Amino acid sequence: MKKYTSLFLDVDNTLLDFYAAESYAIKKLFAKYGIDNSEKSVSLYSAVNKKYWQKYERGEMKKEEILIERFRETLLLLGEKRDAKSMNGDYFNLLSSSSFLLDGAKELLYSLKQKGYLLYATTNGVAKTQYRRIKESGIERFLDGIFVSETAKACKPEKEYFDYAIEHSKEKDRSKILVIGDSMTSDIKGGINSGLDTCWFDGFGEEKLFEPTYTAKTLKEIDELL
Repeated sequence: MKKYTSLFLDVDNTLLDFYAAESYAIKKLFAKYGIDNSEKSVSLYSAVNKKYWQKYERGEMKKEEILIERFRETLLLLGEKRDAKSMNGDYFNLLSSSSFLLDGAKELLYSLKQKGYLLYATTNGVAKTQYRRIKESGIERFLDGIFVSETAKACKPEKEYFDYAIEHSKEKDRSKILVIGDSMTSDIKGGINSGLDTCWFDGFGEEKLFEPTYTAKTLKEIDELL
């Protein structure tokens, strides 16, 4: 493996268990609004939410639009009439307090730090929510920087997002930076488009759409690669 100095680590479903956080927050939210909060309803919301974030990644919708529209569509599909904007606000309050680590995430960060890497968290999302989740998860102390799309004014996979991250990190040589993440459409595509090597964390059975530099099935494998 090449000698890297800096790692751009995706947050959700690479370090933090976003599916667990999302499920927790949506179940609480639906219960508050008197909506069925069974696994079926949660799965429906999750699919709708993923669709809208992919629209955001492709530049088809603004972040402010997708945050509301995902709830409007979910409510329509569930046959419920509620205020989507209010639900979105309450959802973020619940999600902010939902910081579930993936098994082995803290151990991975500790090991990488011991090896001398500079570690940067890279994430699409709302800055206030993501900063709080990272802090409450206990992984902030390992990080040399946190780059959220809202602050960067660009999102993964856009080259502008990674340009921002490099500008605000210590390493400027792209050949010494490795992008690590679970998402083919944001992490891997974004890294490739930005001239950066990539490591795909293939832990969730996502379809392989692009060719990463490396692939790892587990967080332990990522540690072993580095």
